[in-house]
Amino acid sequence: MYTLKLSALITSAVLFGTLAHAQTPVVTVDPSRHGNLASAQESLVQAYGRISEAQRENGSHLGGHAQRAKDLLLQANQEIGLASDQADANPGEAMTAPAAGPASAPAPVANINVSGSWTIYAYDVNHSGSSLKQVQLMQNGSVITGKFKGPNQKGNLQGWVNGSHVEFSTDTREILTFRGEVTPDGMSGMYGIHGEHAPWKAQRN
Repeated sequence: MYTLKLSALITSAVLFGTLAHAQTPVVTVDPSRHGNLASAQESLVQAYGRISEAQRENGSHLGGHAQRAKDLLLQANQEIGLASDQADANPGEAMTAPAAGPASAPAPVANINVSGSWTIYAYDVNHSGSSLKQVQLMQNGSVITGKFKGPNQKGNLQGWVNGSHVEFSTDTREILTFRGEVTPDGMSGMYGIHGEHAPWKAQRN
């Protein structure tokens, strides 16, 4: 009987670990109802993406600590979602306005919507010249997902937007990370591959 219980516990732990590694945090809270909780989830999504990028850059040299941090971020994201559900179950409490303080906090900067098809003009990092790349971006709150297609590889991408700042990485054989600013004329900044960096700019198609 003890052996059977121990086996069941081990199986459950392995299954939980597998599910945790297969997930990524997403914003599930309605910002119009619970703005602070939604903002907290957005921060978790950004932190999760930064840790994933660090894992890609450092390989297996982080000793498992980065993955444990990501697991804790997933757990925190789920708890925030449960907190939102609890607040929705008590609408009287959820709609109570906070007491006015001596000074109001500045209003958060709205994220610019980058959804759509873009053409990227990127300078080569190790020799003169440039190349064209195509991205199809889909934005949900501050989270970006989409498709990437370059001269030699293609795949998915993920990233985030914070105000006018944009950042996304490709899920390809050679990972490219684009960072920059969104302007009325498009996007521009620096991108990196193998520790090398070069300018890039993009225009909507």
